[in-house]
Amino acid sequence: MSPTQQRNPFPFSLPPSFTNTASSALTAVSQHIDTSVILPTALAALASVAGSGLSRDRTTVGPAGELISEGVCWGVWAGVLLLAGGGVGSGKGLGLSWDLGLSGIGGRKRGRAGDGQEGDGDVEVGLLELENGNGNANGGPSSASAGAAGRGTEEGDAAASWSVWAVAVGLVVAALYRAELGDIALFPVLTPLLLLADRRFRPEIQRPSGGLGALAYTAWGTALVAVFGLFALLGRDAVGWALVLIPMVALFIVYAALIPRSVDARQWLTSVPELEEVIVPLAGRVGILVVVGLGAQAFVFGIRSLAFGFSALLLGLLKAGFWYFTVEAARNTSWVVATAIGTFGLVASRDPYVQLSNTQAFLPFFASLLVLAQVIYALPSQTKGRMILWALFLIPFGPYLANIAAIRSAQSSALHSVAHPIEVLARSARSDFKQILDRQSKTYSSAIKEYQRRYGVEPPQGFKEWYEFVVANESPIIDEFDAIHDAVAPFWKLSGDEVQRVMDEAYNTPGIDLWLCSYSSENSETTCKHPWRGSDRHIAEMFSSVLGDLHGLIPDTKFLVNHLDEPRVLFPHGTNTEGKKPLSLMDLSEQPTWDAVTKYCPTKPERGIANPPLEEAGLPLVANLTHSLDLCKHPEYATSHGLFQAPASFKLIEGLVPVLSTGSPSTLSDILIPSPAYLVESEFQYNPASDIPFSHKASNLYWTGSTTGGVSSASHDWHTFHRQRFLTLAQNLDHSQHHTYLHQTQGSTAPTTITTSFLNTHHYHVSPTRIFQCATPLACRQQRAHFRTLPWQPADAAFQSQLAFDLDGNGISGRFYKLLASHSAVLKQTLLREWHDERLKPWVHYVPVSMGMGELPETVSWLVESARGRQFAEEVAREGREWMGKGMRGVDVKAYLWRLVLELARVGEKGRGAIKEVE
Repeated sequence: MSPTQQRNPFPFSLPPSFTNTASSALTAVSQHIDTSVILPTALAALASVAGSGLSRDRTTVGPAGELISEGVCWGVWAGVLLLAGGGVGSGKGLGLSWDLGLSGIGGRKRGRAGDGQEGDGDVEVGLLELENGNGNANGGPSSASAGAAGRGTEEGDAAASWSVWAVAVGLVVAALYRAELGDIALFPVLTPLLLLADRRFRPEIQRPSGGLGALAYTAWGTALVAVFGLFALLGRDAVGWALVLIPMVALFIVYAALIPRSVDARQWLTSVPELEEVIVPLAGRVGILVVVGLGAQAFVFGIRSLAFGFSALLLGLLKAGFWYFTVEAARNTSWVVATAIGTFGLVASRDPYVQLSNTQAFLPFFASLLVLAQVIYALPSQTKGRMILWALFLIPFGPYLANIAAIRSAQSSALHSVAHPIEVLARSARSDFKQILDRQSKTYSSAIKEYQRRYGVEPPQGFKEWYEFVVANESPIIDEFDAIHDAVAPFWKLSGDEVQRVMDEAYNTPGIDLWLCSYSSENSETTCKHPWRGSDRHIAEMFSSVLGDLHGLIPDTKFLVNHLDEPRVLFPHGTNTEGKKPLSLMDLSEQPTWDAVTKYCPTKPERGIANPPLEEAGLPLVANLTHSLDLCKHPEYATSHGLFQAPASFKLIEGLVPVLSTGSPSTLSDILIPSPAYLVESEFQYNPASDIPFSHKASNLYWTGSTTGGVSSASHDWHTFHRQRFLTLAQNLDHSQHHTYLHQTQGSTAPTTITTSFLNTHHYHVSPTRIFQCATPLACRQQRAHFRTLPWQPADAAFQSQLAFDLDGNGISGRFYKLLASHSAVLKQTLLREWHDERLKPWVHYVPVSMGMGELPETVSWLVESARGRQFAEEVAREGREWMGKGMRGVDVKAYLWRLVLELARVGEKGRGAIKEVE
């Protein structure tokens, strides 16, 4: 085969007419475009964008797929080069010798593989075209054979082999990082670093520094582009700097090893030959390291972690295309263009539909423009048609423009002048709450009568002193304590001695995990004991601090307190013999609990079949909180909340046992108390110095936190846990999910509904900061790949947003009161009843959110985008904050706990007889 002939690697031929036509077309194009430079650069950029976008979707490619794609990349390239005419020798050194006949190589290679003779060759540097246009510069002696001098020596072979290993390790380390943590956010920094390395290795090369060429060949220009690239890539995906440095250093070694060296250049890393000359040994080394990496993944995460699909193979082909065309483009410039093209792929493939703000959506768009200019002006100035590469700007510009258009369309059609259903619910809620406040007893005698009317018995001893305290401290709630009565009333069926016996029996049950607390009337102190635990999670501290000054006003009392976040007690109401049955303890930790907690529902619908939600104007808004919390009416909750799928701890006590807990679903019978987190834990206390006025806050919904609420495993799908469902919605990760919005049509006085997959993620500052509670490492790894995470955030970061979201964790959320006290409007989702339910009114003090969250996109959109919505949000924030200073103060909590302990003291009083009928 003559040197000008090329072997056809494909087992077919095209018709002469077709090839002639194509040849004529290519000839015409080549007269205006330098295809040896422009085409490889464009194709490398396209492969970089497509590969970066596909790699970023780690739930599709998978961590194992990312590693496998690296092996596919180099394996495919090596195979294609061998098929295209390469040969592999078997002597000393690298043992490679082929003539690829590729356009733009511009050099000669000569030598036999493994014959022990010295070889020589000329390799064009090509960068001097920037100055004199002739492109002829000898890069020094070069040989692909083994011999007694130059690279043919054993020392040179060892150094070259070490360099190939270094490149292979760098490539696989970077792939491992992408597999586990996503984008290498510091990648743009490689361009200025490589420019410095190139100057060191080839100091004699003159580089242009004027005009836009400064973006490619000056330290300040490349640094400027890198800064904007960093801003575009860091954002919500940032992780610790030390960790990001690892793949950046690895890739720097890779690219630096590929930079040609001058003869006299001082080398800290031996240069590898031209990449195609070492592709076979490099592919072999990468393959070995990929197998090692996959083995490590299987060891840590299990064999199931090695699953991958066709997308991994596609990603490998895209990577191969990127490297092949980048090498071709770099022949006529320098390796600086390689990292510039890689940076373009990263920033241009950023999805504007998932960014947190307009600024974060614009930054990748602007950074793409700068990086593209860097790529274009890195090419020789006389390159014909290089300005055509500006067309690549359409890659980031199209999605950015489409996102802006979708946002403006949604804003223009949102409700502005027509009354929103939320406003209707809010007016009704305010009226109801005003009536509750107005009807509270005004005198002690009226309070006695109201108590008798509600509960059919006399108030407990000490009620008068309690009433006087409430009035003296202007507590607005005097009669609304039905939750206490409803929880305590079943124990009237037992005598006081039986209540004491039940508590002792429960406390002494192995593994029950309850605190037995005693309140001393003499010194007003509460002490708690536990069979094996040392810390009571501030239970005794809370009771002692709240009730510590009530000497002699409360009888000596004993009560059980739940140590766990999750609720505990289940018993059927309406039976008279339950207290005489032995209690049972069932440990359902990390197991489904739905069937157990709903076993006493009066009419139990088939599991998973939902009752039609109460809807307002086509939206599942929470119109009735009691109905929304009723598990018996919502079998779909079985697969909507982590508590019912795989709670971290769930030790269910079945029997008539008085246990105090901070939260409980509708079907369980825990006696509700305020959480110590609300009162004594500093992390959850409101700090006015950290807050700002509502008008100064960002117009978005904020939530960051951990993935508590359920334990993820192979048998428990974390996708359906409540916190993970919220994160998936707010981060717009499920593109098959459709959202309902209310639209205002011209000339209509009533809103209409539309359904679309569009979600304006600029309205949501939502990310997990800690992914844990996983039965296996694989479950946490899957979530890290699925969600866009943030590092730890300040405790009061939510105060910077107008809307603050709050939802259940393993139990109740300790943040709730702090958020209510702030200048932000609180959106609250919960399935747990709390002590304050009778004094906090949804749509007045906070915005309730349904478990299905079908109304959330429209709610957030209206509260953020419309003037009436923003006004309503500010009113909710003000009402919640003011009520925290009126009805949720320390004295109000004291009033609740005082009354609760009085009721507990009465039902547990020694010598009290059982009462079978209590209203």
